[in-house]
Amino acid sequence: MRIVVITNLYPAYISQLASENTQVVHFFSREWVKQGHQVEVFAIWPYYPTFFSFLPGGRRRQKYSFEETFILDGVQITRIPFEKFPRLLCSERAFSGASETILEHMKSRPDVVICHRMDPSAPIAAEVGKRLGVKYLLVLHKSDLQNLDNGRYYKKAAFVRSLENAAGVAFRSEYLHRWFDGLFPDLSKPEAVLKSGLQREIFETREFIVEKARRPIRRLLTACRLIKDKNVDSVIRATRRIPDINLEIVGDGPRMGELKKLSKKIGVEGRVSFTGRLSHSDTLSRMRVADVFAMPSTRETFGMVYLEAMSKGCITIGSRNEGIDGTIVDGHNGFLVDAGDTEDLVRKISMIKDLSVSERERILLNAHGTLEGMTEKRAATVYLSFIEDVLTRDEGNDK
Repeated sequence: MRIVVITNLYPAYISQLASENTQVVHFFSREWVKQGHQVEVFAIWPYYPTFFSFLPGGRRRQKYSFEETFILDGVQITRIPFEKFPRLLCSERAFSGASETILEHMKSRPDVVICHRMDPSAPIAAEVGKRLGVKYLLVLHKSDLQNLDNGRYYKKAAFVRSLENAAGVAFRSEYLHRWFDGLFPDLSKPEAVLKSGLQREIFETREFIVEKARRPIRRLLTACRLIKDKNVDSVIRATRRIPDINLEIVGDGPRMGELKKLSKKIGVEGRVSFTGRLSHSDTLSRMRVADVFAMPSTRETFGMVYLEAMSKGCITIGSRNEGIDGTIVDGHNGFLVDAGDTEDLVRKISMIKDLSVSERERILLNAHGTLEGMTEKRAATVYLSFIEDVLTRDEGNDK
């Protein structure tokens, strides 16, 4: 199958850090290439006019505001610069211009066009699919649902059309699927939940998991970019309430200084350590020795870091009504708390500490079992099955 992916959720240059742009869509693409499919990616690269170079990331975006094609893990990627103004929707002319550029670069007619995230990619992908006469699929992320719900996009014709013209709509979690169906109960299209998968090589053995369940709960870990939505402050405050546990915070970001001041202010600086940004392998190593992983974040589309923590034998705590809700089932393979709720987090960590060895083992092995069905290969195959299902359906017989 020949697949074209159009999205701004993709590495747009070789040395781009994972913290600057998620590689989740790339993980699907590279797995499809391994399976023998042809994948061509057009990474939409929004940048601001020179006047806005003072904004965070403004200069970096201007630096790469030119077309470039490169290969990453066997996937051909072409960066498509897309000028826009901050906080303003783009013009129809801008969308059409980007669509035309993509069509000029495209080697041959694909079987399907796939788009992740609506703004600004969906109108571009819809136009490309229309011009080529092929179906296009739209995969929605949490920011898309938030904007559809609050009306920012709902009244904008270009985004409404891109949704209505999609041959199928998919979501990154069950929570997002439920949310969408509540907003558009009468939309008749094929729908699916397409979750990410893990590399099978990072899974720990069942024997390691069982042995880890016997350890006392003393090491708490969180790993993320230190921004407001991750609610790391609530994890620090919870640590103060549980005196015999130590917290390690892996990651960097604009709230680093503020969080260090908080740990000192509430008297836990001796039990809270900040590692700064670590490599992926070093982060996994920290998870391997931790007992509990907690990230009660807000606005989380899915959260691969939760799966990674589960794979390393951490009892994992995520947020209710966020992307991981549905993969983590409270009390079965991990725990859920209200995002940013310190009291809820204290209750859950305290409960975990009081669990018997057999109960901890049950939860960790259930988590291990959950991940067995969530490898990268399995996730890419499920995704491909949805594509094939949409392509074989007749128009007007979609639901």
